[in-house]
Amino acid sequence: MYIIIICYTGHRSSEGRSTEELYALSRHEGFLDTVRGRILAGNYFLLEKLVSHEVDTCSKNYERYFLHAQRVRRLIAQDFQAAFEDGVDVIVTPTTISDSPTYAQFCEVDTRTQAERQDIFTQPVNLAGLPAVVVPAMLSNRGLPIGIQLIGKCFQDQDLLTVAKWFEQQVQFPHHIIEDYFTD
Repeated sequence: MYIIIICYTGHRSSEGRSTEELYALSRHEGFLDTVRGRILAGNYFLLEKLVSHEVDTCSKNYERYFLHAQRVRRLIAQDFQAAFEDGVDVIVTPTTISDSPTYAQFCEVDTRTQAERQDIFTQPVNLAGLPAVVVPAMLSNRGLPIGIQLIGKCFQDQDLLTVAKWFEQQVQFPHHIIEDYFTD
């Protein structure tokens, strides 16, 4: 099974009586608290002084935060593009820094920190807007799946999926059902 990582959640709400309501519900249901927190923090910094009608400060915050974030995003995309222009067809990275934590382990640390740790390798790809696919590669010592992330050139999704399929056939990842995973 392939999981394509794109810049949207891929979730579509089953509710919603209008297009606007469908979009709002889909985004609310699909984003984790971490993502919602980042969006709200960004909006806060951009609009911090708008309530007190200090529009000049709002535009300064826009310059300082939003435009800076866009520059960083562009630089990340340019770095990937440079690698592809040097003849690289697919970039291979880990998906996460470790195998999946159990639910209990996940709850030991605040969810924002946990999410930031786990998505460190996928964030740059999302920011660059590139196609990526995660393929299971092996089992950890605890018997949990560990995947690798394959990153492709922009608009070359089919080529990327072909490489992912080939990799999956070579590895012949064992398909196991992990029982009692959430009880630890």
